[in-house]
Amino acid sequence: MRSFRLYFLLLVVATACSQKKTEEADSAKSSVLFSSSFEGLEGWLPENPSLTQEKAHTGKYSVKVDSNIEYGVTYINKLGRLSPTRINKFHLKAWTFLTKPGNAALVFQIMNPDQSGTNAFYEKIDLEKVDAWTLVEKDLTLPAVVDPNSQVRVYLWRANATGPVYLDDIELTVAP
Repeated sequence: MRSFRLYFLLLVVATACSQKKTEEADSAKSSVLFSSSFEGLEGWLPENPSLTQEKAHTGKYSVKVDSNIEYGVTYINKLGRLSPTRINKFHLKAWTFLTKPGNAALVFQIMNPDQSGTNAFYEKIDLEKVDAWTLVEKDLTLPAVVDPNSQVRVYLWRANATGPVYLDDIELTVAP
């Protein structure tokens, strides 16, 4: 009987630990608002010249901008669709590859819903490291008042880059 109690106690403790790990994993997954390695876009979009197989961090596809393509394929969604509750802070991360020195940026913007074309929020991550896949990331703190109908946009911008620039494995999460 004593060994049964010990076995039962160990089983309860193991189950509790397992449940806590599952809850932590579920919590981490729920904080991801979107992520993409651009593998699933082929066939879903009209042909987009920025979607390429030339160079990828993982998989076969990435987004490319160059002298002929100013802006890469853009992620667009209403702020209120990303989360049913207000988000105060995002964390944006992605892998980028700058082939030559020059200016390029990963842009995060929130457009006002009034069709005026004005930004409620605009932040960019300047890309600097040349000739290597580089992880870029940034915490983005939103202003106190942002309409949930505002449009979130995330895209690669060529700016003044003198050679091709690539983007892959992008992820937007809720920052703590």
